[in-house]
Amino acid sequence: MQARFGTGIGQAFTDHYGDFSGKLKDIIDMPLENNFRRAVFISSLNAVLRHLNKVQGTVHCRDKGPILCAKELVHFLKERYGQIKITQVGFQPRMVEQLSAVFEYRILDMDSDNIGTRKFDVMIEGPKATAEAVSWADLLIVTGTTMVNATIDNFLNQKPILFYGTTIAGPAYLMNWDRFCAKST
Repeated sequence: MQARFGTGIGQAFTDHYGDFSGKLKDIIDMPLENNFRRAVFISSLNAVLRHLNKVQGTVHCRDKGPILCAKELVHFLKERYGQIKITQVGFQPRMVEQLSAVFEYRILDMDSDNIGTRKFDVMIEGPKATAEAVSWADLLIVTGTTMVNATIDNFLNQKPILFYGTTIAGPAYLMNWDRFCAKST
């Protein structure tokens, strides 16, 4: 989902698409009772904070961006954390491809088409494996989409977290959370 506010563009990944047009007051007053409404709120928050020059990287990268971002992430993690065990929340193919070749690695995902499949020699696990996969890891790499699908509380205050993606740009800024998104605009 993409929102515009002034000169700012903000995105939020969601599985519930639709159109919305309204004022900021409408968005603030809207009950955040489903993924669509949370995506409207988060994409709008990202657009407003981008307009105010508080955040960058609110529009997803394309073309070679994901693979270049994933390669930069490998270097960042090795430099910052050394050799660690990582649980990634949310299947992002280029990240999994690069990180699973270097680190002990697990993946959690909510997409039933992914759960139980092997990608880059790593089994994708579903929500039932969350507690064990979180306990196993030294670091959680968590998609910002958890903010939209209301699963973020499953990961906060568990282990060190590095959020990734455009969706979490605004919330990460406001909450002072670590975020990695090297090639977004």
